[in-house]
Amino acid sequence: MLLNICSCNSVKNEMKCLTDKEILSIINEHKPTNKYPVPTDMYKRLGATHVGGKYYFTKEPYIIEGCQKMQEMGYGVVKLWFNKGGGGYPYNSNWSLPKEFTLKQLAEHPYYKTCFDMSFSTIALSISGAGVNTTDKTAIQEEDEIYELSKYLLEQYKNKEIEFVLHNWEGDWIMRGGTGDEARWSRKAGELIKAVDGDRYTVLVPSDSTQRINSMIKWFNARQRGVERARSEIRYSKCKIYHAIEANKVMDSMNGIPGIINSVLPQVRVDMVSWSCYDALSTTGLDEGINLYKGIEFIKQNFTPSSYMNKEKKVFLGEIGIPEQRYEGLTKEVITANWNTYIAVCLSLSVPYIIQWELYCNEPKNEEFRKLNDIRKTDEMRGFWLIRPDGSKSFAANYFDCLMHNPTLLYR
Repeated sequence: MLLNICSCNSVKNEMKCLTDKEILSIINEHKPTNKYPVPTDMYKRLGATHVGGKYYFTKEPYIIEGCQKMQEMGYGVVKLWFNKGGGGYPYNSNWSLPKEFTLKQLAEHPYYKTCFDMSFSTIALSISGAGVNTTDKTAIQEEDEIYELSKYLLEQYKNKEIEFVLHNWEGDWIMRGGTGDEARWSRKAGELIKAVDGDRYTVLVPSDSTQRINSMIKWFNARQRGVERARSEIRYSKCKIYHAIEANKVMDSMNGIPGIINSVLPQVRVDMVSWSCYDALSTTGLDEGINLYKGIEFIKQNFTPSSYMNKEKKVFLGEIGIPEQRYEGLTKEVITANWNTYIAVCLSLSVPYIIQWELYCNEPKNEEFRKLNDIRKTDEMRGFWLIRPDGSKSFAANYFDCLMHNPTLLYR
């Protein structure tokens, strides 16, 4: 369903509302298959997340294997989970973490240090925290910890051209308290939603939504202050540190449901915004890309960047993926065409990073298998991947290969 919401572009300081037809024209113009010039640094914009996959190929520690594979394939961007709670990287690994440690100490771990020392241009780190449960006390603690981590990275990599983007996991889920029925906020209760983990039913927006919003504002402000304190102290570093807020229910926000983009983002100043954008994607067939385009524009309309960004509104896709083996209508041709459309949207709106979910698929078709670290086979997985369990490249990976290395192969 396409949302009937105006998308506006700034043209000579005037706001021009675009019709769906005009948006489609822009998207089609920017499609690589229509010979739109692909930037030579496309590899610095494309990447994938590596966490929680259900298979591996080497004896290297799992997090290192994934980063090495990303390097081999030519990607300049990688996203990693960076949490004190652990998890996500079990295979061939002995983390030997103490009971109590800081984010800075986690960054000093040999596994992470090995990954950080690789030649990525951008490393996004998904960092958990107090979130909707933020208090004045936890805000101070988290600000200090983000400050120490940021200062360490700026000093450790002062002679290296690299960007670290520190951000939360899907903020709307955090604000709503999970992903179950209680998180399916709506103006009408009881409507069926076909979710990835089963049928869900909508609930009314809770009465404490304002309190939740204020807690998220406090959380994000604390993290931003931590990054800014470190940048103010370490001024001469080739390494760059950014703080981003990640949202995942932008379509709901566009429809007036309280969310990160319409209720929290206007109240804060942040470096970047990340969108885990499944809510804008078609899962059943060809996608025209209109919702993705409108969503990015909507984020920008609600976004005032920090002074460090010099008024540049950087909105990136922190999570985007097509489950290649989940829906009958998602054939190779449809999947490739949809990626071509999504890339066109990103090129037209100067999206700096497009982070595919993910390198190795983490989602078995059988939800019960997700809890296990058993090795899964290709036909057991939903297909969020660049590399399949049998070692072959996915449809997405083959398209990205052309995009990064020889775009002319995409010409019609």
